[in-house]
Amino acid sequence: MVAVKKRRIAPNVKMARVLRVARELFVEKGYYNVSIPAIVKASGVSTGAIYSYFANKETLARRIHEDTLAEFQQMFLQRLEGKEGVQDKLQVFAELCFDIAESDPVMMEYMLYMKHAEFMTDASPICFTEPFKLVRQYVELGMAEGVIRQQDLYVAAISYTGVILRAVELRLWCVINRPLQEISEDLVINAWAAIKA
Repeated sequence: MVAVKKRRIAPNVKMARVLRVARELFVEKGYYNVSIPAIVKASGVSTGAIYSYFANKETLARRIHEDTLAEFQQMFLQRLEGKEGVQDKLQVFAELCFDIAESDPVMMEYMLYMKHAEFMTDASPICFTEPFKLVRQYVELGMAEGVIRQQDLYVAAISYTGVILRAVELRLWCVINRPLQEISEDLVINAWAAIKA
């Protein structure tokens, strides 16, 4: 009698698949319209395996939120290495947003559109997370150095990031038909022009 080998997937691969698929479903359908059985069906990971990692859908959603922001923050910090001036550091933020919009639009849509407060009442709004705090710190530093005109800090940060994130939105909605990297230079120049001294 021949023994049948069971297909085994490494636990970390299963968890990564669940997190990726659940994020896609949350973006596509909204948090409240996605059930654990829907995640099971889309991911191919059993209900038991999902519940061995996460107590419920809320803890899964919280993990996705934390991982997504941590991933963005890590990419931002890596790209900042060796950058000196405020303008260069803000450009890193812009180019990172453009690159993610092209390479992982689901991640960018999650960051822009997920209504996190629906399922995490204690979570800070996205604009108060570490990557956006860094942007505000650079804007504040730019005002102190005189390269950014004196104004309300939040208005300045919104003026810069607004140009960048609106372009990302329009790309995700297929209004902009070219990759953002092709128009990055003009977008960054316009964003900088909105705040420079």
